[in-house]
Amino acid sequence: MKNVRRIIYWIAAVVLVLITFWFGYMRKSAGIPEKKKIVPVEIETVSTGPIEETIEMTGWIKANHVVDVASKVAGRVESLYVLSDGEDLVAVEEGVSVKKGQQVAVIDHDVYLALVAAAGASMKASEVELNDAEREKKRIVALFEGGSATEQSRDKAITAAELATAMLALAKSNLELAQINLRESTITSPIDGIITAKHIDQGNMIRTGDRIVTVADMETVKVIVAVAEKYGAAVTVGTPVKIRVDAFPERVFDNKVYSIYPALDALTHTMQVEIRLKNDELLMKPGMFARVTLITKRKDDVVVIPRDVVLGGKIDKPYVYVVDSGETEADNPVKVEQVARKRFVEIGIKQADRYEIINGLRKGQTLVVNGMNYLADGMSVEIVRIEDIK
Repeated sequence: MKNVRRIIYWIAAVVLVLITFWFGYMRKSAGIPEKKKIVPVEIETVSTGPIEETIEMTGWIKANHVVDVASKVAGRVESLYVLSDGEDLVAVEEGVSVKKGQQVAVIDHDVYLALVAAAGASMKASEVELNDAEREKKRIVALFEGGSATEQSRDKAITAAELATAMLALAKSNLELAQINLRESTITSPIDGIITAKHIDQGNMIRTGDRIVTVADMETVKVIVAVAEKYGAAVTVGTPVKIRVDAFPERVFDNKVYSIYPALDALTHTMQVEIRLKNDELLMKPGMFARVTLITKRKDDVVVIPRDVVLGGKIDKPYVYVVDSGETEADNPVKVEQVARKRFVEIGIKQADRYEIINGLRKGQTLVVNGMNYLADGMSVEIVRIEDIK
């Protein structure tokens, strides 16, 4: 009995399937149209604008000039103060501004002053000795010519005068050296700038050549960028740049390439590009990292579209979809059917999320910007806004 029921169930299922196929076939034969598939898409009008070809790099900031102020004389640091224009003394510390020629330290000033006085006295003594030797020489020479002195006496007198002349020259040189050391015992800044480091404290002994402070000119800073060799032809002196630093993310500093080093780095095979930037507000600090955008090419008033709307390009040519107005629909003569059309395009400059289109699109066309992945050439579309769908 169970087998009979199973057979009846199977027969009923087969009959039901056959009836379904028959109705479908009859519906198709009778010409009853199926509902056409319509894809919802979002569009925008193709427009023109500027676009730039850029190279994004990271650079580092350096001061325009950095000088280690060292002592040319040895001694004790008796003063470590900046002498201001108003004759006020300001303690030397990091961050203090100095001008060219402004005092920053004094080394054993009294000692070197005494050495100048001693050298001056020695020179006066040499002058007296020279005068005495010259008088003695004249007297002996006169006696020799009169036959009252020997030739040997005359020669000794001449030699003594010449020796006194040489001793006076030596004394003058010692005086000049003492005066130089006296001047050098007052240490001055060789440039306008800011003290970025203090290397010794007041009261310490210092040797010739020891550093006292480091002064940096930061009113102009240099941004150094290592550019890959492949961009060598694209980057030239005068190439526009945009500079950003993390400390001031909302600020963009516009400038140009100042110089390109003539030789590549032997280890990295990159070329060093230098950008000089006015830093009147002292916002840029040496040692900071900078994000540098090198603008190698710029075009204005060209067709520019979002990068994401471009399909293909890896195997076949890149293409986009535009919307054309087709024929009026049979059931609604007023409503115009919207049809997607595939358009192959030629891409020019690529800038982040935007592409320049050289051929294949023109200003004013209706471009599909959402839903293009579900389209094929000739498919009907319905124009919607993404906000309405969400």
